[in-house]
Amino acid sequence: MEKTSVFLLRLVKEHPKASISIGDLLELLKRRSYGALLIMLSLLGFIPGISFFAGFAIFLLGLQLALGFYAPRLPKFANKRELNQQKTLHFIEELQPWLHKLERFVKPRWDWLSSEPVRRLLGALICVLALMSVLPLPFINFAPNFAVICLSLGIIERDGLCILVGSLLSVGALWIGYLLVRVAFESLMLVL
Repeated sequence: MEKTSVFLLRLVKEHPKASISIGDLLELLKRRSYGALLIMLSLLGFIPGISFFAGFAIFLLGLQLALGFYAPRLPKFANKRELNQQKTLHFIEELQPWLHKLERFVKPRWDWLSSEPVRRLLGALICVLALMSVLPLPFINFAPNFAVICLSLGIIERDGLCILVGSLLSVGALWIGYLLVRVAFESLMLVL
């Protein structure tokens, strides 16, 4: 299977038009589109103020994954948004060294952990992580976003080991979230 870095670079270079819509790009990415969108949204989720909207979008993508949609379905206004081919190509070329380093560790293995039934379970897990990340508590969104990034890398490259690590990070993130919610609740009870 072609590496994601090479695949993405080739897709944008070979696109015949001066611009490419987000819908077309997702259609070309096919099964890898979930992972790419989830990583971008998880990175946005680290930014205060945007984290709620990113968490909501991650929840919707996780729900689509859990329901078995082959590729994400976005609203029409998002699908029609145009990206300049040259700027997109430049951005992807800038990411290439990082992607190559990442791809040395994340590679196709343990295929059974990237099968369709497991992907549906991962979608449900991503929904739970997204719900936790939008709770109005400080720093609660960091652990779930890291877990979603790891799961997304595993989905993109069909790396069962990465999916397993992401699942363990998810359990840790849920435990941290539980502790933060419990402390916040007990503090509130002391005040009242």
